[in-house]
Amino acid sequence: MVGFYRGISYLFYPGSMAMFGLGFVHLTEPVTLRVWVLFSCGMVIFPLLALALFMKLGKVSDIFIYRRDQRHGLYALGVIFSVLSTLFIFQEGAMNAMIWSACNALVILLLFVINYIGYKASAHMAGVSGLLAWVLCLPTDELLVSLVIILAVLVYVARRGLSAHSHFELILGFCLGLFVTFAIACLLFTYHGISCSFI
Repeated sequence: MVGFYRGISYLFYPGSMAMFGLGFVHLTEPVTLRVWVLFSCGMVIFPLLALALFMKLGKVSDIFIYRRDQRHGLYALGVIFSVLSTLFIFQEGAMNAMIWSACNALVILLLFVINYIGYKASAHMAGVSGLLAWVLCLPTDELLVSLVIILAVLVYVARRGLSAHSHFELILGFCLGLFVTFAIACLLFTYHGISCSFI
C-alpha cells in the first residue's frame, strides 16, 4: 500500500496540478508554446531542480519533505519562481494563464508564511484543491469537476497513509488552495472582464 501512496504523491504533486490547470486553460483559450515553457519552468522544472539540489546538499532528507523546517528554503524559492513566471506570462498577454499562475503564486506564498510561523499545511492538498477551484471557475463540464474531486480524495488518503501530514494539516492545505484560488480567480476574472462560470 505504501508504494501506491508514494505513486499518488509522485504523480499528483503541486507541480503536476499546476500543469493540469494550464491544460484546462488551453481547453478554453489557446496557450502558446512560450507560455507553456514559462509556466513549466516556474512551477515544475526550477522547483524540482531546487529540490534535487537541496537533497544533494543534505538540506532535505526525504523527497516527500515530512519535516517542516526543511521546507523553508524550497517554499521561498517556489515563491520567487512562481512570481517570475506570472510576470513573464502577463507580458505575453495570456490573461487566463496569468490568472492561474497568479493563483498558484499566492498559494505558494501563503504556504511559505504558514510554514515559517511554525505551522504546516499540505502543499499536495493545496495544489489539488486549487485545481478544483480553477475548474469550477472555468467553463468546464461536471465530469471534469467529479474527476478532480476523486483525485483530491486520493491525494488526501495517500498523504495521510504516508504519515506526511495530520488530518488538520491536510484540511488546512485543502481549504487554503480552494478558497484562495477561487477568490483570486474570481477577482482577476472580473477585473479583466473575462467570463467566469461563477460570475
